[in-house]
Amino acid sequence: MSGYLLKVIRESIGFTQDGLAEDLGVDLTTVQGWESGRRPLVAVPTGSFLAIRARLLRLGAQPNLLAQLEPALEADHFLAQVLSTAPAKVPPDEHPLSAWVITRPFTDMTSWAVSGQRPSFLDDVPRRSSRRGPVSSGPRLAVDERAHFFEHLKSAAERADVGTVDGMLLRRQAHYVASFDDSVETAEWLAGMQRQEERRSQRSADWSLSWAVVRSGAHSLARKGDPEALQAFIGQAMKTDRCETANLNYWAYWLGEITEPQTADTFMVELPTRSWRGTKLLAHLVGKLEPKNVYIDVVAHTVWALLQHRPAIVHDEPGTLGRLQERAARVLDEAAVSVQSRRELEEVLYGLRIADGR
Repeated sequence: MSGYLLKVIRESIGFTQDGLAEDLGVDLTTVQGWESGRRPLVAVPTGSFLAIRARLLRLGAQPNLLAQLEPALEADHFLAQVLSTAPAKVPPDEHPLSAWVITRPFTDMTSWAVSGQRPSFLDDVPRRSSRRGPVSSGPRLAVDERAHFFEHLKSAAERADVGTVDGMLLRRQAHYVASFDDSVETAEWLAGMQRQEERRSQRSADWSLSWAVVRSGAHSLARKGDPEALQAFIGQAMKTDRCETANLNYWAYWLGEITEPQTADTFMVELPTRSWRGTKLLAHLVGKLEPKNVYIDVVAHTVWALLQHRPAIVHDEPGTLGRLQERAARVLDEAAVSVQSRRELEEVLYGLRIADGR
């Protein structure tokens, strides 16, 4: 991923491979090796990598693109570990997905390689240099590599120690990343794993590590066309303050409002929500209030919960209140949302009219 992203950055500033090689003082074959992956950027010494990134910034590369190089390197390292190891060979307690709570940028990069889903941050990137001949549309893995990748993750999820915090983190994240596979077999496996975890989660009426696994699984199933799992989760597993706090904290982490790396899912209920404002989270949620969004029910609920918790943030950014009113009204008019989502969006609109002085 990092090599292909380097190519995107190079093209965005209008450089050919020859031109960039000359500017950086390296051979053309070096740049070609970086971009193709034959000479992985992850193997470049840290000092040299930082110098390359600084030079690209001076040449006019967009800072937001350069910021994605680090998660791209993390994804490269993760993929290399998975692809070089037989599915059942990695001890669950040493698996990379048991050591930290993965971030949205890392997940976007990994998904790009294994599913071909282009990250949204590339949508508006200009391309100022021309390409000759057929070119790849992204850093897609080979068919056999993808098969190995998903089998590895399924095995990791099944073998995770459900009696430990690290094991449950591995189970949740391996289950979620495996959902990037679009095969019928994996869809059936995901549904079966979800049923298992739902039974475990029902043993507690409050937040638990199983709750976190079921939450991720419900999102995966919604993405695959099953909205009922997510609707049921919202209706049945969001009944305590700790569960609402966990949902909000995870969203804040996923979108970067909680910036400190987390090593366990327990952060969801351990971090105080006052440690982040929510302005970025609300802006994201408003943008996702779309009738055709497969996650519309959880977006609607999280908007409602966030404004219950911190109603004043609708005034943080000019225009947020109006956009939220317009989008919430459109969802109510056009979307087939759950009864609970409809009720909560109606409450949001009522509160916004009061806040707007109408």
